[in-house]
Amino acid sequence: MSDADKNPTLGFDFAPDWARGSADDYVSRYQSKSYDERTGREERPRRDGDRPRGDRRGPRPVGDRRGPRPVGDRPRGPRPHGPRPEGDRPRFPRRDPVRPLDAEIRILPNQKNLGSIIKTLQGTHTAFPMKKFVTLFLENPQACLVRFEAKPETETKFWSCKACGFVALSEAEVETHILAEHFGDFFDECVEPCEPPSGNYPCVARCTLTGEWVGAPNHHSYRRRLAEMAAKAGMSERDFQHTLEMCRDPESVEAWKQSVTTQIVYRRRVTEAAPAAPAPASETAPAEGETPAAETPAQPALTRDQAEYAFRHEILPTLVASARHVCLPVEVARRSTSLPLTLLLKYTLRDEQRFPRSLFFALRGAFRHRKFTLFRANDARGPEFVVNAALSPFTSENVVREIRAALDYVTAHPLCTRAELLAALRTELADMDPSTVVRQIAFLFQKGHILEYYNGVLALPEANPKFRKLPEELKKAPAETPAEETAPAPEVAPAPEAAPAPEAAPAPEAAPEAAAEEPVPEPAPEVPAGEAAPAEPAAPEAPAPAAESQN
Repeated sequence: MSDADKNPTLGFDFAPDWARGSADDYVSRYQSKSYDERTGREERPRRDGDRPRGDRRGPRPVGDRRGPRPVGDRPRGPRPHGPRPEGDRPRFPRRDPVRPLDAEIRILPNQKNLGSIIKTLQGTHTAFPMKKFVTLFLENPQACLVRFEAKPETETKFWSCKACGFVALSEAEVETHILAEHFGDFFDECVEPCEPPSGNYPCVARCTLTGEWVGAPNHHSYRRRLAEMAAKAGMSERDFQHTLEMCRDPESVEAWKQSVTTQIVYRRRVTEAAPAAPAPASETAPAEGETPAAETPAQPALTRDQAEYAFRHEILPTLVASARHVCLPVEVARRSTSLPLTLLLKYTLRDEQRFPRSLFFALRGAFRHRKFTLFRANDARGPEFVVNAALSPFTSENVVREIRAALDYVTAHPLCTRAELLAALRTELADMDPSTVVRQIAFLFQKGHILEYYNGVLALPEANPKFRKLPEELKKAPAETPAEETAPAPEVAPAPEAAPAPEAAPAPEAAPEAAAEEPVPEPAPEVPAGEAAPAEPAAPEAPAPAAESQN
């Protein structure tokens, strides 16, 4: 009996069908077929009307005898794997969406600039538009403060620098700012001579971008020098190493040694104490047998790493503060590195330019605190004005002749100007002293019996006194240019016209001259007669200016 009969499995053939035949039969079977190199699939035979390879726009309609459509340089379909070809648009890393800052923000006037405006208003009894004061602050960001306050239900904290007011949302950002901006305030940088390095250095590295020597790789200062130059070039250490070349000739090694014969050291600044009173000559001279007092020893020289270590552990903790609310100038807040905080400030300032709600409330509270009168002209939604006088109608009949004549003229000629009133009184009261007439009119303005606007228009005190613009103001309005980023030059409210009287009796309504470095209200108006101002709340949201300055 054969082995196949004893073990039946030996006669089975487990090879696949295509491998049981000869190799020649397999080659002849698949030799006439073609396959796609990208997909590995068998290509069908091409027929008339088929598009060229790579064109996936479907078959042409029946009867279309145009030639094959050209295929562009850019291949259709998915891009093949591998490195991106040159000239292709690079893919930038996707930035995570910025989470909005959950805090309340308010724009407030600077107390110094606000005090200049209040001082000007206290020296005159002329009514000025509120919108003009708001425009003065918005045109000058240095005159505005911004207040950030975290909501009670959140855990938001504001970290700030005590030296300059820089604010951020994390302690690390403030520490980075202090180290970069205030390190030189506490340490002096000195250049001192030193001995050239000694030892065997087979090669030295040099930057091909700037030509500066980095140093020998086996020297102890190589890593520190490499990190400093990479940070200065704005590159990572790994990328900066690709710009280095190794010089192995003895001349290069000697040139590097001569370039490091000086070193930069840092010394701690000593706080200057108050000078003491000079002692008598008998006390300053050392007694016989005594040694003179030793001078203050010089501070030890430190390397950059040692100075930074001392700065971080001894000085930096005293310059960092955290709070739930901060109040700082707008220009300082714009320099923050916290993107949610700067975006919130940017959008808030943009909204204030369109509708200055926060500044209106703050100025209203400040003017009311100073006992100024706020009113709206023409109607309940007209332009808002502020004046340093209590508006009260004059009801007494037993008055002097000049006062009665002024009241009658203003009543008969509503919205007349001061010049027109003085001209009419000069004709009617020709027998009286002009200086006496001017003083009586000033009394009416001071007591609020006649209201005088910034442009000289007069009105009687009412619930909503009348107001109009002069023709020359209406002509200038279309030609006005957009407000610049800086506040205009300070101007003084012009003194009202006076009748031809002796120069010794000027009109008392003239505004005093304000400080040159602080903005003051301009006489040109910005509020049209029919424009609506923001509605006034029942209780002012802005506290008194003194309270805001404390925060």
